[in-house]
Amino acid sequence: MRLSQKVAFNTLAQIVAKIITVFFGLLTMVILTRYLGREVYGQYMYVITLVVLFGSIADWGTATIGVREAAKQKQKEDQNKILVNVFLLRIFLSLGAAILMILAAFLLPIKGNQEWLIRQGVVLGSLILFLFAIKASLGMIFQTKLQMQKTAIGEIVGSILVFLITWLFIFYQFNLIPLISAVFLANLVSVALLLILVKQVIKLRLVWDRAVIKKVLGESFPMGAILMMLTIDNKIDTVMLGSLKGSGAVGIYALSYRIYDVLILGAAYLMNALLPVLSQYADLDRWREKIKRIYQKSFDVLLLMGVIVLVGVLIGAPLIIKIITQNRFGEFFDAVGVLRLLSLAIFFSYFNHLTGYTVVALGRQRLYFFVAFLALAFNIVVNFLVIPRFSYFGAAVTTILTEGLVLIITTFFIFRLVGIFPSLTSVFKTTKKLILKKGRIF
Repeated sequence: MRLSQKVAFNTLAQIVAKIITVFFGLLTMVILTRYLGREVYGQYMYVITLVVLFGSIADWGTATIGVREAAKQKQKEDQNKILVNVFLLRIFLSLGAAILMILAAFLLPIKGNQEWLIRQGVVLGSLILFLFAIKASLGMIFQTKLQMQKTAIGEIVGSILVFLITWLFIFYQFNLIPLISAVFLANLVSVALLLILVKQVIKLRLVWDRAVIKKVLGESFPMGAILMMLTIDNKIDTVMLGSLKGSGAVGIYALSYRIYDVLILGAAYLMNALLPVLSQYADLDRWREKIKRIYQKSFDVLLLMGVIVLVGVLIGAPLIIKIITQNRFGEFFDAVGVLRLLSLAIFFSYFNHLTGYTVVALGRQRLYFFVAFLALAFNIVVNFLVIPRFSYFGAAVTTILTEGLVLIITTFFIFRLVGIFPSLTSVFKTTKKLILKKGRIF
């Protein structure tokens, strides 16, 4: 199979899996919003948001750096040694992150009349965090081996089980804590399945190599700080809404932002598939022109995808929210306006995936640290100013401004690094190739 075909197949596998997981995710959102209403659904999403937030500590950039370093190895044994050691490292990091999340359950300010119930949910969420970290670690192995279809299988099984267990618990009229435990049980099964599949790809001989760990940690430290700041930047608005405005505001914003998270995955999957490829051409003195061609073609594809998503959300936002909330549509009506605002942030985010992954592939993540820090500081300050007055609408506008700021800075950074400023006109040529050559454009 050609390189372009492998990239296309891996991207397609993830897209197909995401279509299925989105379908069952939507079904889960439908039954949850109808059963819980805006307030309790906000509590549910507050817990899940904290899982993702503290999960950035468990990741700490080790997955991305692990893929990059393993992809550079010519010998299978050397590649496998890196992957196994990164897997072990991530297990220890996830345990530390879970402990921090348990501590946060008793320290974070929470506005509402069910504070203790939410704190119990956050403690339970620490177990979900651990399972998420294991899944991501196994996904790192499949990504390096260009076998993302196996990750897709685990995601599909997990999403189906989340829906089925959630539906069963709703049928028996269980409350918030059992509904959160449904996510834990489903992911437990998903992890078990992925562990079986990974044995077909690599022998997980858990041998600790200090030299490998030291190198990965050294490379991952700036990347981990970057990813943690980007994750905080991505989720802090939801946490701040919970602290300043309560669960009702979280319910509105989290519903819209959940759709946002789904819609940006097209860019994430494309760049995930391209990361091992870009990493092979990290030597700019030798491969500068090759990097430029891949970057421009990736930009063209992302521009096409971004325009389609932007227009689709602006037109279809009321229908999307109506489908999800059903008879609770009036209660969640403001989510329509929030989602329309976030559509512009989605458009900017597509290109931020391209610039961010390119910086990582070229080994310049240390400089990108300052971009992430600036974005986080900007996001927190502006949210503190606008959330008390404009609530979730202010948080959505802040997201747009933050994504736009990052895009401007990173585009300039890529221009200085590689010497390329993407052309807007070549998208038509790339689209033609995409259609006529069935995805073989790289």
